[in-house]
Amino acid sequence: MLKKYLAYVGIDVQAHQKPFFYTVLDSTLEVIATGHGRMVDVLSYLAGLSSALVAVNGPISAREPDREVKQSGLFDQASPAGELVTARTGEKELASRGFTNFITGKTEERSIALASGLRELGYTMHGEINSDKVYLETNCDAACWLAAGCLPYDARSLEGRLQRQLILCEMGIHLKDPMNFLEEFTRHRLRTSQLPMEQILPGYELRAMMAAATAWLVDSFPEKVEHLGKSGAGEVILAGDFSSK
Repeated sequence: MLKKYLAYVGIDVQAHQKPFFYTVLDSTLEVIATGHGRMVDVLSYLAGLSSALVAVNGPISAREPDREVKQSGLFDQASPAGELVTARTGEKELASRGFTNFITGKTEERSIALASGLRELGYTMHGEINSDKVYLETNCDAACWLAAGCLPYDARSLEGRLQRQLILCEMGIHLKDPMNFLEEFTRHRLRTSQLPMEQILPGYELRAMMAAATAWLVDSFPEKVEHLGKSGAGEVILAGDFSSK
């Protein structure tokens, strides 16, 4: 299938001092760039791309208040400049299926601010218009939840990192097979600090990788992604299995 975009970018948003990590894949799923820093650093990189599909692991629109809040008169219809307000239909559908691990607080605010920055750069939301620069919302923990058939381990833990890297390897991403790491997990290596920890990526990098793979799937095999919610109303797009691509 002819690829439309030249780069597939996955961005993980965190609540740390350097809250944004991005991974960029080419059409062959090879990593061509990574970066870790502030929002200005990410936007500076994205501004230089002529063609890109960006998947943000986090909300890209503010949450529309419940009807009761609107009727109470406590909701101010005004929102920060450039900020979208939607019903978050994708999150609602995920919650109806039993998934509850949603991004909130400071991380949520940063994710929404990033989406506003993307729009200022000329990126359009997926499903709006045909464009060479598009962004979409994904939820990497939910994608792992669907792939594993259960709630995944905490992404910060070793078992959570092994689990996510295994899922990505099975999808066809070019990473070290975590099963090889486990084969080297001996009593002596553990006791003498000789485990090859560099083979297992940190959680934020694995989430960014999953997001980038989701963007690649949307362009290359759209039938192998799952759309939750309504387009333009908080839609969430999740990666499916593409091991037989």
